[in-house]
Amino acid sequence: MMIKLGATSPSRLSRLSRHAHHEHRQSASRPSRRSRLARSLRRALTLTASATALLSLTPSAYASPASAGVRAETLVQSTSAWDGTRYTAYSPGRPQPTLVRITLAPNTRLDWHTHPMPAIGYVTAGHLTVERADNGKQQAFSAGQTLTELVDVAHRGWSGSAGAELLVFYARTEQQPLSLPASGADKSAHASAPSAPSVQPARPVPPAANAARAAQE
Repeated sequence: MMIKLGATSPSRLSRLSRHAHHEHRQSASRPSRRSRLARSLRRALTLTASATALLSLTPSAYASPASAGVRAETLVQSTSAWDGTRYTAYSPGRPQPTLVRITLAPNTRLDWHTHPMPAIGYVTAGHLTVERADNGKQQAFSAGQTLTELVDVAHRGWSGSAGAELLVFYARTEQQPLSLPASGADKSAHASAPSAPSVQPARPVPPAANAARAAQE
């Protein structure tokens, strides 16, 4: 049995051809799902690499020209005095940090004294020897070295033939004396300093006296 196919008109064939051509162009211009995923992955990898590069920069890379030349050096940081005696606590009260320059003439000895607060000394010139009264322990310091002072322990210091100069920072409170005399320390002292002129330890100069001195100079 023969089946006769119906004929398709030329106009219908033309329409079908144009539709097929349009579908092909849309299919070619529309990215596939795989290509979209590939582009998203490349974009994520690029962002990750950029973030890693930023995080890997050291803080110095962000330093301003002014801070790039700054150099900090810790000269001393301690929880004990020069002989190993542990510090306990700061005195209660309103803080009044005080920095004092102490100058000792050659072969000059300080009297026995105590400090009621922690203090740090920095020897700027010469040599200084310090000594405890109760056990005679001594230690020498020279220019460029630091010493952490004893608290409530009788001690003294003396300079050598070149004298000594030091800056001492006292972590004091208002009205707190920088030092107190330890008059009975001579009886308990186990060692003695070389024969030298004796002087009282440094005491703070009132601001009014500082102003008067500056006016005279």
